[in-house]
Amino acid sequence: MPFIEAVLTLAGMIIGVGMFAIPFSFVRAGFWLGAAELALLALVVLWFHLLYGDIVLATPSFHRMPGYIRMYLGRRAAVLSWFSTMLGSFGALLAYLAAGALFLHTIAAPVFPDATMFFWASALAVAGAVVNFFSLKKASAINAVLSFLLIAFIILLSAWLLPRISLDRLSPPQWTNLFVPYGVLLFALTGGSVIPDVITLLGRRRAASRAAIAAGSLMPAALYFLFALAVVGVAGAGTSEEAIAGLGRAVGPGIAWWGSIIGLLAVFTSLVALAENMGALFRLDLGVPDLAAWAMIAGVPYLLYLGGLQNFIVIISIVGVLGFGIDALLIVLAHRVLRRGARGRRGAALFVECAVAIAAIIGVAAYLY
Repeated sequence: MPFIEAVLTLAGMIIGVGMFAIPFSFVRAGFWLGAAELALLALVVLWFHLLYGDIVLATPSFHRMPGYIRMYLGRRAAVLSWFSTMLGSFGALLAYLAAGALFLHTIAAPVFPDATMFFWASALAVAGAVVNFFSLKKASAINAVLSFLLIAFIILLSAWLLPRISLDRLSPPQWTNLFVPYGVLLFALTGGSVIPDVITLLGRRRAASRAAIAAGSLMPAALYFLFALAVVGVAGAGTSEEAIAGLGRAVGPGIAWWGSIIGLLAVFTSLVALAENMGALFRLDLGVPDLAAWAMIAGVPYLLYLGGLQNFIVIISIVGVLGFGIDALLIVLAHRVLRRGARGRRGAALFVECAVAIAAIIGVAAYLY
């Protein structure tokens, strides 16, 4: 059924490794404060997705976000959108390396107790580079299967942990850590890149498209709350950065091993799918030769990891805040032009140059706070 396929396409794009950072961020901020941020930001991201959907529906030709931004806001804004796309993509690949190293360490610790995080991150980077060199043509199909497994894992794990949950383990609000979940949640909730595909699946029908965008945007938020409640309600203050290791210490190593397997599969397929998509963008839109594109996609995140950017929470927080901040501002301005026609271009242009500065200020303030 096209509607269900469209909903799962968006939900599957959104649900990923960012989910595993949410419980730890909720412990830092206080569980119910984090849950309130989740509800609020889910509505903000939904609004952003609906605005983007309006732009796609109103534009006869098919594009990705930088293409739509260029049509409505001009070349300078398109450059800004490309910057956001590259920041989000390379940042996500870096986050996959950091998270994948944590999952690999949990899985292989009984056999290789002395192996370091650097070793596992290097192994994951090499594996991803090799697979993408030969091109994994069914990456999107595999990613869809893994998204289904992640959803099933959340539901089954939560049901299994339900009798063990204690509300006393849910930490009280920590207002000094208010912004800890902010970037994590933005990273975990955003999936606007596939909205053009969702609308195409539904034959550009407005009512059906908006309903699918709403369902696909809110379903992950509900699952994230369920997952965070299960993990924090059992592990409490012992919740680890990637959720699974701390859960294993609370209920036994078996759950940590299986959870890390699921997390690693999610990391690897997301890494491959994103690298494939970036390769197409480099080749088709920027004219970068295949080998150079492959080297950049494989090398830049690994060099950033070697440079010391290895904290999973910090990486996705920065990417979430900056990437979403820039994209949201541009989409709001483009939607204004769509509604007002050519009259809106002048007013929008006054704000385009401020987008990076505003997003950067918010990101730095949130991180330092």
